[in-house]
Amino acid sequence: MRGNTSTRKWVQITTCFSALIALGAVVSGSAGAATISSWIGGKGSTPAIVTAGGGACPGTMTTINGTGFVSDGKVSVTIGGAPASELVVGSNTIMYARVGPGAKDGGDVVVTTPAGSVTASLKVNVVPCQSTGAAAVQPTIDSLSKKVKGGKKITVHGIGFVGTTSVTIAGAAATYAIPSDNLMYVIMPASAKNGAVPLVITNTLGKAAKTVTKTG
Repeated sequence: MRGNTSTRKWVQITTCFSALIALGAVVSGSAGAATISSWIGGKGSTPAIVTAGGGACPGTMTTINGTGFVSDGKVSVTIGGAPASELVVGSNTIMYARVGPGAKDGGDVVVTTPAGSVTASLKVNVVPCQSTGAAAVQPTIDSLSKKVKGGKKITVHGIGFVGTTSVTIAGAAATYAIPSDNLMYVIMPASAKNGAVPLVITNTLGKAAKTVTKTG
């Protein structure tokens, strides 16, 4: 009887010790994991609004601030449940991750390293790539950035941007993203000649054109 009691105590002690070792490993891993102090959905965006990649629309390039992006080893990022389609680690405290195709609204920004994973407190508000939607009206451009350098962003305001099938500047295809039906971001092609050039937005119901000036 006494032997059985000793055996039970030994099993309990061993079990508790094993549990403490496992708990210590988890705590140690969590303590060493990367951190996220803040993130923003790209220049010109409010912090939580991003555009998912897909079709002609590039996903938003987000900026993630924190720690452990280099020191913790190989890093990966998911945004809205989708792996980042592009990841640039600037330093141990800042990196840039592009929203990938299939990102879901209300999802998380998660940074993972061999030391563990960390989730940002601010969830993502994902706007789908609107070029895949159905156009309701012909596009109209009300206003846009007047002077822009090559490779920089042109902000376009108007209506009918959902369902866009192409955007051209000086006849060349331009990269664009559409957070909403009345807001579009277009990248000025570096290959365009300096001076006034036409920007043309096309959807299935028609076209809209306005002049923008490339300054360099």
